Amino acid sequence: MGTTLKISDDVRWGKLVKSWATGRNYFDAAGQPIPIPRTLDELVRTASGVGVDIVFPDGMVGLAVIQYSPQTAVVKLPPKAMVEETEAQLRQPGAVYPMPPFYEQFFESPLPAMSTEDLFNLHAARIGDYSIRNCG
Repeated sequence: MGTTLKISDDVRWGKLVKSWATGRNYFDAAGQPIPIPRTLDELVRTASGVGVDIVFPDGMVGLAVIQYSPQTAVVKLPPKAMVEETEAQLRQPGAVYPMPPFYEQFFESPLPAMSTEDLFNLHAARIGDYSIRNCG
């Protein structure tokens, strides 16, 4: 366990999630579907089996895997403690928004320095986007 969620390979993680969502194996086209885990231990083992190491925040003990239809509006609320922890980090002098590293890798550019207000606005926008958009 750690203090923040860490995923060792965002592309492989995305392929694993796509495998669960579609029932297709994105690692081996002729392979069997990858079962959806029902516990954190199963999730860690399954991810490790496809080359992804995951570290969860301290105290995280449960797992909820949710798949819904395109006709259902779903609003996912982040845990209060996680929102408040990030806000506390953003108030620190010289704070940098904790963007997943794959953004810099794909766009070949780090985020620019931002004012505290801009950091909080980016945080709000990311939470809003995460809460309502469907991936696809």
